[in-house]
Parts: sequence; structure tokens; C-alpha cells
Amino acid sequence: MVQPDSEAGGIGLVLIMQEQRKKAVVLTTGLLALAFIVLLIVGFVYAGSLLVVEGPPHHADVGLVLAGNFGRAMYAADLFHQGFIPRIWISRPEREKHLAQLDTLGVPYPRQEQISLAVLLRKGVPEDRIEVIGDGVISTIAEARLVSDLLEKRSGIRSVLLITSRFHVRRAEAIFQYVLRPRSQVEIFAVGSPYDGFVADHWWRDRDSARQVFLETAKLFLFWVDTEF
Repeated sequence: MVQPDSEAGGIGLVLIMQEQRKKAVVLTTGLLALAFIVLLIVGFVYAGSLLVVEGPPHHADVGLVLAGNFGRAMYAADLFHQGFIPRIWISRPEREKHLAQLDTLGVPYPRQEQISLAVLLRKGVPEDRIEVIGDGVISTIAEARLVSDLLEKRSGIRSVLLITSRFHVRRAEAIFQYVLRPRSQVEIFAVGSPYDGFVADHWWRDRDSARQVFLETAKLFLFWVDTEF
């Protein structure tokens, strides 16, 4: 027969062990929560720097100015004069809705590719070395498909240098590799423009940089989960 004192002692031991387990769970949960908060803070502070890809440009048969910041065209002109690219393609994006309203009203406002062309010409790139391609592309993946189709007709091109913003290099190169690799042996390189105005450090203090961090992070995530984005 179990003695009352022994039974009480056993129950007490069980209660102590349960209490210790609870404390261990609380401590573990607290440490995990703290680690998660620290990761969030670090991720927030370094989000701009994590997006940016900086590296030397590669020589290529053609440079492609992706639609977007006009600093891309400015850098393309530099690369042309430095001998990295002998010719330049300019991607023609879809007209933005608020600018299309101006077109309807007959209010003149240059298209994005027209401004990029003017930048290249002003910086001394000969007009016969520039070609505007596409007809209203709406995304980077649409630009990649456009180039893929174009390369099938331009057999002499073996490499393409994507010229974009520094925060866009990673996603642009991944998208072009995804689209072109199954269909073409053309080498794809990407480089970020130093004229993009993006502030990697303290990005949250600059409105345009903050906007790009949130947009590009979301676009990267959507590309990983749905490559058609």
C-alpha cells in the first residue's frame, strides 16, 4: 500500500516538473519572439542595402535600357562611350494612365522612351546605334519575353547587358534568366545605374527610396511565388 506521505511527495514532484516545463516554454517563446523582433529591426534597417546589387559592368553585344528611371539611359550612354556596349535598345513601356489622359486632352507630354532617347542623344550616342523596341510592355517579365522573341530574329547577338536601377538588378536578372534560358544560349548580364538616386542607407528618410523598397520587396516576393508576375 502506498503511504500518504509518499503519494503527496510524488504529486508534488509532478507539479514541480510541470511548473518547470511551463517556465521553459515561456522562456523559449520569449527568446524566439525577441529573436524575431531583432530580425525584423535588422531587416528593416538593411532592407535597402539588401536590395541593392552593385558590380562592374560586362561587355555585351547590346545594352538594354529597361523601362523606368531615366538614370538608366544616362548610364547606358556612359557604358557606350566606355566601350562596354556597341548599341543600345530602349524598352517602350505602356503609357501610364494619368499620362494617357493628357494624350486624350491633346496636352503634349513626352513618352518615357522619347526622354530616354533624348538623354542618349544629348550624351553623344549616335542615333544609328539606338533602337526603341516593344510596344507598350507592362512589366519586367514582358520585357524579357519581348527580348526573347527579338533574339530569335537577331542571330548575331550573343550577349545582352540589362541596364536598370541598382535595387532592380537582382529581380531583373532572375526574370530574364528564367524566360530566356530555356529558349536561348544568349548570355544575360545586369548592372545598376549609379544615377538612380536610390538611398540604400536610411532609405526610410527618402520618400522615393522608401517607395521603391516596399514595391521591389513585394515584387520579389510575388516573383518567387508566381513567376508570371
